[in-house]
Formats: sequence, C-alpha cells, structure tokens
Amino acid sequence: MTTRRQEIVDAAKRIIASRGMAALTVRKLAQELKVTDGSLYRHFKSKKEIISLLIEDIETTLLMTIEAAAEQGRDPLGRLRAVLFSHISYAEQRKGLTLLLINEVVSLKDVQLQKKMRGVVEQYLKKIRAILEEGVTGKVFRKNLDVEHASLAFFGLVQSLIIFWSLSGFSFAITKKRVEALFDIYSEGIIRK
Repeated sequence: MTTRRQEIVDAAKRIIASRGMAALTVRKLAQELKVTDGSLYRHFKSKKEIISLLIEDIETTLLMTIEAAAEQGRDPLGRLRAVLFSHISYAEQRKGLTLLLINEVVSLKDVQLQKKMRGVVEQYLKKIRAILEEGVTGKVFRKNLDVEHASLAFFGLVQSLIIFWSLSGFSFAITKKRVEALFDIYSEGIIRK
C-alpha cells in the first residue's frame, strides 16, 4: 500500500473510532487529511472503495497478529489462548473497527464487499481450524471434536465480547480475568478427558 493510501486508511480508522461508521464520507475524510475532495477522488471513487481498503488493512493486520500469537503457545491450547488474547487486544486498540466494518458491509448489501469480508473471516477460521486439528491429532483435544464448529465458536467468543464492550460505549472492562474465564469455558468443551 502506498504511503498516501495508508494515510487515508489511518484517517478513515480515526473517523470511525471517534464518530462512527456513518461519519465516514469522502468529504469528512478530506477534512481529516486537510486536502480537497478532488484530491481524494484520485485515490478513491467512492466510500465503497474506502471500505474495501479498510477490509484489506484488517486482513493484513489481524491475520498477521493472530499468526504471531499462535507461535507463542507451547501446545495447541496455549496457541488458542494466545490468539484469543491477541485478537481481543487488537479489537481494543482499534475500538472494535472490525466489528463495525462487518456490520457496515452487511447493511450495504454489497455482494463484492461481503465476499471480501467473508474471505477474511474464512482465513481467520482456517487458522483456528489448523490449531484445533493439531490438538486433535496430538490428543490434546477430543478425538471427536468438530473442528469446523469449534472454530466458529472461537470466533463467536471474540465477537460476542467485542459486541458487549461496544454496546457499553467501550466502558465495560475487558480484563484478563474475564478473558481467562471465557477461555476456560471454551477449553472445557474441546479438551480431551
């Protein structure tokens, strides 16, 4: 991504974090960057293109974050735990931008954007499934574990916590103790007994 395009993405993230998705317009983005609307149109023709670039940014940064986290754990359970904490931290730092973007893409009913966002989620789920499969093969997790649904449950764990946090106006404390408690409940369902 060019430096200018990255500046535009960063400005779009700031607008969304401070004023919400509805405030993201080409005009507001130009004001944030202190440029004319016309100069922005050289980079983007519409809000849809800006959203598309935000999805690409999430794809790069989120997947890189969870890959790095997955390398921290000593075993599959430790890797899942590290991914959970890293994903929650990622969401906190970005004020739930990914969730807001998913909601915007759904509400726009734009097939291309939905396909692009779904692709990011599918890549995420693929990485979680790989950890779960490793745990099944290594006899850490139940041999009859449905890794497809267990990966969805993991993703849902993160999203539900972020939704609750967002609905509280970001005042609900996402503490280590809370995340540990949620992970304990999740891990009880997948560990080999």
